[in-house]
Amino acid sequence: MKTQEKPNPDHAIVLEIDENSQDQRIDNFLVKICKGVPKAHLFRIIRSGEVRVNSKRVEAKHKLGVGDKVRIPPIKTLVDQTPEGNTSGNVQNLDRLARSAESIPILFEDDHLLVINKPSGTAVHGGSGVSLGIIEQMRALARFNSIQLELVHRIDRETSGVLIIAKKRSALRALQAQLRERSWKKYYQTLVLGRWPKSLNRVELSLTKVQGGENEKKVFVDPGGDKAITLFKPIQCFSSFNSDFTLLQAQILTGRTHQIRVHTSASGFPIAGDDRYGDFATNKYLVKFGLKRMFLHAARIQLVHPATNETIVLEAPLAPELEKFIQSLDRADSK
Repeated sequence: MKTQEKPNPDHAIVLEIDENSQDQRIDNFLVKICKGVPKAHLFRIIRSGEVRVNSKRVEAKHKLGVGDKVRIPPIKTLVDQTPEGNTSGNVQNLDRLARSAESIPILFEDDHLLVINKPSGTAVHGGSGVSLGIIEQMRALARFNSIQLELVHRIDRETSGVLIIAKKRSALRALQAQLRERSWKKYYQTLVLGRWPKSLNRVELSLTKVQGGENEKKVFVDPGGDKAITLFKPIQCFSSFNSDFTLLQAQILTGRTHQIRVHTSASGFPIAGDDRYGDFATNKYLVKFGLKRMFLHAARIQLVHPATNETIVLEAPLAPELEKFIQSLDRADSK
């Protein structure tokens, strides 16, 4: 940007986009520029037309180009909103975010990429009823103050595992191009109810997503929906707590919302702990034995490094609570 002026509560500003921000969505650009402003508020000022690009209204998905002039209206930040100008609440919030970020395992890092093992229960981004997500936590770390961290992809809030964050716009663009070309190889581990047959190694069921309330999206099998393919491979069978279980490797060839969860459930083998597509009575029973979350983990991603062009494999060990539950199960013969 060609001006360092930041949004404040007294007047609008105009920022000119340079190559560091090109191809970025306007909503993501505002999240980066307007520190401390709830994402829901940023969406509102985009929809209302208060944010303008080259003097025109735009949608949240609008991508910026070099030379674009972005008008940002007067905005109240979290600091502005503290009583009597007291900023201690905002400082404490940033400290809390930084402390939580320090406990997140880093799997790989260089000048281009930051790869973490995302814990279950944490959204990847604020919004949709969640004020702060994993990306806000990582941005709160002092060592990333001068770096433009951007999410490359997303995984469900309930899912743990490999999450890739770009440290440079060039890396973000290169990796998202790979995603569009579906050249990544993405593998998950999941524990399902029942004995998964080895012959069921491919599930191809088209899916449709339906948005309910603000936070309620659900996916259904629909022959007229988006094509979705998952490859499955049984790893180990278990028999405990009057139930059978199968630990599976799931490789997704398409990246649809809740794809693995719906494909396993539709095949008659719901994921243990899944509170949306699973067996609710069994889930409640398993809580007594330590499984208090959905057993779905993004275990491995293979991709081409955006700078070196070398193939790299990024792996995340099972979350401790999942590993502990697996260890509590009695192994059975895999047949």
